[in-house]
Amino acid sequence: MNIRSQSGLHTVEFALVGAMFFILLFAAIEFGRLLFVWNTLDETSRRAARVAVVCPVEHSAIRRVAMFDEPTSSGNSPILRDLHEGLIDLDYLNETGGEVADPATNYLDIAFVRSEVSGFRHQLIIPFFFQEFELPPFITVLPRESLGVSPEGTGCFGTVS
Repeated sequence: MNIRSQSGLHTVEFALVGAMFFILLFAAIEFGRLLFVWNTLDETSRRAARVAVVCPVEHSAIRRVAMFDEPTSSGNSPILRDLHEGLIDLDYLNETGGEVADPATNYLDIAFVRSEVSGFRHQLIIPFFFQEFELPPFITVLPRESLGVSPEGTGCFGTVS
């Protein structure tokens, strides 16, 4: 073989190896991003349940605080772009795990609070492989605590009851 017949070989080799390298690089970055989203949704579910067990039943700010936002703001989460209040579901459960019919009036029947974050769609950003899929639901169940009643007379988020 002479040198002339191999003149473009390095370019072809770089194109093949470079393409694989960049796909693997973006896959590693995407895996890290997916772990961030997964952990954020899990923490959102935990925060929603935690805030719900100490705030009045169906308080308007529970979902906002769970999304790492201010109690009085609106819109999507400042941490995760596609996370919004509609994806967070709160249920007030009795001793047997069934839903309490009207939690506001059947206050004493509440034994547990369940929060669920579901319906979140994650978009991959790997070149040539733009795929979108729905993540599984993230569920947290905690035993009830004060549900917004405090001996000091302060309510949820430091407001006076």
